[in-house]
Amino acid sequence: MGFRAFVGALAVVLAVLPDAAQGCGDKFLVPGRGVRFPSRVEREAAAVLLYAPSGSLLSQAMMSLSLEARLRTAGYRPIIVASDSDFDRLVRSRGWDVVVVDLGNVPDVRSRFAEVQAPVLLPVASDADRATLTQVGREYPQVLKSPKRDRAFVEALDKIIAARSRAKSKTRGA
Repeated sequence: MGFRAFVGALAVVLAVLPDAAQGCGDKFLVPGRGVRFPSRVEREAAAVLLYAPSGSLLSQAMMSLSLEARLRTAGYRPIIVASDSDFDRLVRSRGWDVVVVDLGNVPDVRSRFAEVQAPVLLPVASDADRATLTQVGREYPQVLKSPKRDRAFVEALDKIIAARSRAKSKTRGA
């Protein structure tokens, strides 16, 4: 009878124990509940160019959000260009992974990459209507729609860089 009582008591303790543990702070150790793991995106190696002519909506957003500082804090090393001549020089000088550009400047920027390998364009669509956003969303893998937070830029760049890394690894493996 003593063994049966011991097994019964042990079963009761084990049945009650998980509920008791959830009340004492262990719930914060459960993966997936608000835990942010480090990004596996190679941010330092990514070549990011921001083309923001003065007076464009992108340049205004960069100033209001302190975008350059935020991208550098996240690990990116963006190069910001405001003039056409500097942009043309940089386009020819190296290969770019991502070019962040205002939606109004996309056709001009796309034509400049006709001679070199085209990077992924990340259009910033500030104050665009729904039809325009739908069309732009079909053409580009990622579109920033009226970004109000600097974190939106980091998240969009992370998605693009991760997708490019996966595509490069697939082509190497094939």
